[in-house]
Parts: sequence; structure tokens; C-alpha cells
Amino acid sequence: MDVDARVAYNSGYLTSRKIDNPLMQNHKRIIIALCFTLILASCSTALNGVAAPSTGRLETNPAGVSASATPFQPEKKPENIYFSSSVPQEWIQKVGNLKITQDESDADLILDLAGRSDNLPSFASFQRVYAVGAPFDTAMDGISLLELRAIWSVGTPSILGYTKLMMTEATQKMMTILWGQPLQTAVTIASQQDLAAELWKNTDTLAIVPFEDIEPRIKVLKVDGISPIDRPMDLENYGLVAHYYLTGSEETAKLLQPEIEQLKALIPATNRDESKMTVVMMTGTTALARVTLKKIELNGYEYPIDQVKDWFLSADLRHVSNEVSFMEGCEYTDAFTMQFCSKPDQIKVLENIGVNVVESTGNHMNDYGWKPFASTLQMYKDLGWLNFGGGINEEAALQPATTEVNGNKIAFIGCNPVGFETAWATESRAGAAKCDYEWMNQKITELKSQGYVVITTFQAWEIDRQMYDEYYRKVFKDAANAGADIVQGSQAHVPMGFEFVNNSLIHYGLGNFLFDQMEPHNIREFYDRHIIYNGKYISTELLTATLTDWSRPVPMNDKQRQSFLEELFTASNMR
Repeated sequence: MDVDARVAYNSGYLTSRKIDNPLMQNHKRIIIALCFTLILASCSTALNGVAAPSTGRLETNPAGVSASATPFQPEKKPENIYFSSSVPQEWIQKVGNLKITQDESDADLILDLAGRSDNLPSFASFQRVYAVGAPFDTAMDGISLLELRAIWSVGTPSILGYTKLMMTEATQKMMTILWGQPLQTAVTIASQQDLAAELWKNTDTLAIVPFEDIEPRIKVLKVDGISPIDRPMDLENYGLVAHYYLTGSEETAKLLQPEIEQLKALIPATNRDESKMTVVMMTGTTALARVTLKKIELNGYEYPIDQVKDWFLSADLRHVSNEVSFMEGCEYTDAFTMQFCSKPDQIKVLENIGVNVVESTGNHMNDYGWKPFASTLQMYKDLGWLNFGGGINEEAALQPATTEVNGNKIAFIGCNPVGFETAWATESRAGAAKCDYEWMNQKITELKSQGYVVITTFQAWEIDRQMYDEYYRKVFKDAANAGADIVQGSQAHVPMGFEFVNNSLIHYGLGNFLFDQMEPHNIREFYDRHIIYNGKYISTELLTATLTDWSRPVPMNDKQRQSFLEELFTASNMR
């Protein structure tokens, strides 16, 4: 092949024919040269130009410098997150490579209240439940959402005269976004640490607090009949729930999936998780004896407890202070005898309310000798019930009963400082635990250090008064100072008052539960519903009933309850 043919071949124009005509050969040489020049020019441009990513156009290099083609550049990965001012401070934290921006328009991810970014896809949701609180010694049990909003917006007093709301600055910011600007004089700001103490100084102020900030000195009020310490709780119809959503574009979700998962792991889905809640129901004196025994024989095992049964079945731990042993051959005696026994089959009354914690600090377990009490202890053990405050001997009687429910460690410990002498356990006799205060307070401190919520009871001095004087209160307060979260007097046949030592609640006497004393001062009863959450005692709801027919508690009506609470809170003189 001659030179011309090779050039034509390389230029793509060669045919299989031989080129003979000189003129044609000259024309073809010119054409080939032009084509070859164009090809070289094209190669030079490709080497010195860059394709624009968005249009595919070639951009020439004005300096004429030869360079390799620049590879495709992807769009910048999203990296900014915006936290609304309503977001709790503890949620705001650096995650992965995310940068916190104060400019919502510059954000790739947004965490804000529901309704604020509804035009964007949601990747996660978080819920915060709030409570309305009053000082513990408040007889009122509830308020309407309409009343709360009227106080907030225009300062209109509630039905019972409340005109102000107290909250932290963070809560106020969240509420402002939900409810609009408040009346300036209607809202008082307090720190979380000082809120309860400041609330107790007022008679016209209610608090709004996140569920995790509920503490025992604050009485949780129902809002439109629903309370966050209810279980189960009707969240759908509760007016103080804030919903937050993490939003962004669908492209953002793909590129920031690891960061989104980190946020979901770091921020709790809710501040109120019922799987972390334990409800403890505590009661006063029980003695299925005398006339109560006869009423059970006549009316059946459900009769004594059918009006209050639901209170117990909604709790996890259901306590009775049973002061009487179950004994074969026990028979009815009149209402005036002071030697007590219970019929073994009537333990079904306690089974029917789900009792699983029995206190044995009472004075009458050994009324017929210690053997019936030893047999009664075995009955409790066979049923799988916890027992404390009494035992098969002195050492066993002193020991606490411990358990764990929904992740909460709870210990019960109790003793009897008064006697009868024959009621106390000895080295060789079953009975109640005689108080050794030094040992007991050390044990309380030890249990507390091990992470237990400690409930301490005393079968103390029986007096027909609503409040102990300082002398009798000392052993209760010493237990609270040792670390007991709840201190209860189980001796009282009349309901007694309350006191706080820091955040420890002392209830000096609940009154009777199932016992046949029908005098007017004996028939009113407290049932203390304690709420333990995430390892901490947070609240107590006081339930109230009246004993009827020598055997049967019936819940008080609203008028009876308000009068009863006001009377006992006045006697307590808590503030």
C-alpha cells in the first residue's frame, strides 16, 4: 500500500479500489488532508477542554494548556440540621458530621413541632407528655384544658380561682409555639430545681412540667379527666402532648441515613414510657375477723372488695397490712373481742384483689399462739407473695422484701416499735419484727445505695388523732433521712396526715382497709397509689373510700372526698 492509500485508510476513506487518476489523486489528497486536519483539531480540543457537568458543553482552556479531562463532580452531601427553639436542650447535640445551623432555610434536616414542616417527608417522630401540677396538699383533683388556655391567653381565673401558670423557660417556649403568646402576667418562669419550692409559696398558681420533671411534692392533676400517671393513659384525648418530627427531602434521607439513625437512638421516642412505670398500691389495717369474717361468709369473697377492686388490679404491687393469722377452726366472734383470727378460705378475698405484698408488723398475729402465724407465712410463700415486717423468727422478721418490676428495684422494710410483747418474733418464735432503729436505718441506706426505691412502714403508736406530735414523728423522719422514699404508718385505725422530708413522703396513717370498726372517725380510708418511674419515686395519688356494712369500702363521692382531703391537709400543716 502506497503512502496516499495509508493516509486514506487511516482517515477512514480508503476503498478497496486502486487510485490511478493523477487529478483525482490530487483532489483526494486535498480532501484527505482537510479531513486529517479536522480530526487533529478535534483531538486537540478534547484534550484541552472540560465538559460542563450540567449541560455537557465543552469549555475551552483559554490558556491553551493541555490537561486531562476532569471527572464528574457529584452534588455536595447535605450536612446541616436545624433544631427549633421548642426542642429540649438535651436533644440538641452534634451527630456524626451534621452541623447545627440557626437558619431553617439552610437546613437539610429539621427537628420541629408537628405542623411546622408538614410539606416535607418525616423520618422520625418524638413525643413529650406534660403534666399540670399543684402543691401536694391541694384538694382539687383536675382542671379542663379550656381553663388552662384561658389562664394562659387572657388570665381568666379557673373555676377554683387559679390565675397563673408556672414553668421553666424551655416549657414556656414550647407552649408559646403551640398556644401563641401568653398574657405576660399569667406566666411565671422558674428553674427546674426551684419550681416545686416556688409553687408551694403560691395559692393561685399551677405548674406545667414535662413528665420526667414530676416530683413527689407536686400533685398531678387530671386534665379533662386524664392524668399522665394513669396507666393505661388515654394519650389520644390528652391535651398536653407535644409531637416533634424530623423532616427533610427524600434525597436527604438517602444520603444521611446513618445520621438519622443516630438521632433516633439518641433522642427518646417518648418521655413517658409505660414499660418503665411501676404502680404500688399501699393500704392500712386489714383484719378479716369478727364481723368482717361473718359478712364474707354471708355475701361471698367478692363482696368486701368489689367497689375498690379496679384500684388494685391496675397496680403492679398490691400491699395489705394483714394483722391477723389464718387459722383452722376460726369462727365468728362479736365486734368487741380483742382476740382475732381469720378463716383460711377467706384469703381468697385478698387473692381476688391480686395482693402480692403482705406486711406482718401487726400486733395480733400471735393471738392464738405463734403456730397459726407460722402456717400463715407458709400460705403467703406458697402463693408467691412477698412478706416483710414479720417472720418465722427474729432474724427473718427483720429482713426486707425486694423485687424488680418493669426495671424498677423496690424494697419493703418494716417493724413494730410498740408491741404486745407476745407479738414480737424471737429466736425461736414467729412474730412481728421488733424495731432496731440503728440496724434498720443502716439497712435502708444500704438498699438505697443498691438502687432500690425503699418503702418503710411502722406499726407505730395507735392514737385517735390526725397528726403525731414531734416526738412520735422522729422515727419516721429518721427513716426518710436514711434514704427511705416512702414512709408509712400502718398502725392507724383513723386516717392521719402527711409530711415531706426533702422528696420523701411520710404518711403517718392510712386508716383501716378491711376491718369492722364502724365509728365515724374509723370509716374513712386512704389508699396510696405510688408511681415509680425509671428507677425513681415520682408521685403519689391519694385514693379515698368509706367503709360500709362493717366490711365493704366504697369510693367517696366528690363532695366527701374534697371535705376529707381539706381536713387532713389542714391537720398536716405542710406549708
